[in-house]
Amino acid sequence: MSNAVRSVETKEKPPISTRSGGWFRRITALVAIGLVGLAVAWWGLVGRRAEARKTIADSNAETKSAEPITVRVVRPSPGGIRRTSAQIGSVQPFQEADLFAKVSGYLSKLYVDYGDHVKAGQILAEIDDPEDVEEANRTAADVAQAEAVVVQAQALVDSAQADRSAFATAVEQAEAEVERYASMRNYHEKKYARYRDLVARQAIPQQIADEEEEGYESAMASETASRKAVLNAKAQLEAAVARVKKAEADVVVARAAVQVARAKHARAQTFVAYMKISSPYDGVVTRRNYFPGAFIRSAAEGGTIPLLTVARIDKVRVVTQIPDRDVPYADVGDEADVTLDAIPGRVFKGAVSRFANSEDPTSRTMYTEIDLPNPDLELRPGMYGVATVILDQSTKTFTIPASALVGESHGGKGDVFAIKDGVAKKTRVEIGADDGLRIEILSGITSDDQVILDVGSVADGTPVQPAPEQSRPAKETPKPVHHE
Repeated sequence: MSNAVRSVETKEKPPISTRSGGWFRRITALVAIGLVGLAVAWWGLVGRRAEARKTIADSNAETKSAEPITVRVVRPSPGGIRRTSAQIGSVQPFQEADLFAKVSGYLSKLYVDYGDHVKAGQILAEIDDPEDVEEANRTAADVAQAEAVVVQAQALVDSAQADRSAFATAVEQAEAEVERYASMRNYHEKKYARYRDLVARQAIPQQIADEEEEGYESAMASETASRKAVLNAKAQLEAAVARVKKAEADVVVARAAVQVARAKHARAQTFVAYMKISSPYDGVVTRRNYFPGAFIRSAAEGGTIPLLTVARIDKVRVVTQIPDRDVPYADVGDEADVTLDAIPGRVFKGAVSRFANSEDPTSRTMYTEIDLPNPDLELRPGMYGVATVILDQSTKTFTIPASALVGESHGGKGDVFAIKDGVAKKTRVEIGADDGLRIEILSGITSDDQVILDVGSVADGTPVQPAPEQSRPAKETPKPVHHE
């Protein structure tokens, strides 16, 4: 019984040494299987890499042995994209004047009509105003009368001067008579004194002395009379001098009256001249508002409608408005191209002649004028079109057609294909302005690079060769960027 039990127990529970050896063999087998799997996987990976390298090598070999693709290329054109401002512009006369009547009256003559070409100073119309004509005639007579008064006053001056000379001579004669009578009085005084002495000594009779006394007294009376004559002559001389001064003053007054009369006459003649309407410059009549026989009211009396309008159009102004964003770039002398709807296919070259230097606060634009010569008078005031002002043009960059850009640009960067060592090389470039047709290149390629235009037919590394007619630098002129 005990033996049987031991036998059964022996079968169910092997010895400890026998169980340990079984587990070791199992673990060893699992490790061996794992190592084999890893070896197989590594060998497969190495094989695939080798196969891939072989495939790439075969592909490169096929690529190198492939025929180059002929592509259209272009060389960058020197000069950047122009900054321009294209705005609506209208043609206006270089000069224009509304001619009003200075005097009121009836339009008696009209020498011109719409569209007539006139010269500076040419008489265009005449107004009939009899009152002004009469006033001119009257003032002319006043001038003649005032001039006659001057002649009369001058004659009085001459007469007074003659009297003055005569009285001056009379004074001289009277003074001479005083000297003569004084000498006679002195002679008779001495003689009378001798006779009195002789009478005192009874050398002569008293009668003789009395006779000499009478002679002495007569000489004294004559001297006194001559001295009074001198005083009278001097008084008359002074009166003559006064008359001369008065006559000269009358001449001054008369001459002043002549000046006044002439001024009035000149004013009257000016109004007569105003009756004739003349052209201020060479031009063309663009408006006529009255016909002969119409009553014309002067501007001074409330007339508001001009008789005629004359415009100078041998030179015209194209008026445009430059928007706020372009104002800092605008300068007098900037080139401008003007196209007009009425004259298609023509570009009129000009330059900015003047601008307001101030923006309109409502439209935020700056008034600008472009002068254009118009010798053939083909530009008519009122025509309109587009005035393109060239504000700035870079000469340090270059441009390429927009079709040469690969995909879209982002952040001022883009890609182009350039030919390098016979293959298409994708090149990153820095982009400036873009007008949709051409793009401005700031860096990344040079003006000697050949840029591929057929970007859809090549990839990076594709062998290419330029088409013969396209291997030269681009001839087209970069188109401007328009700001409308």
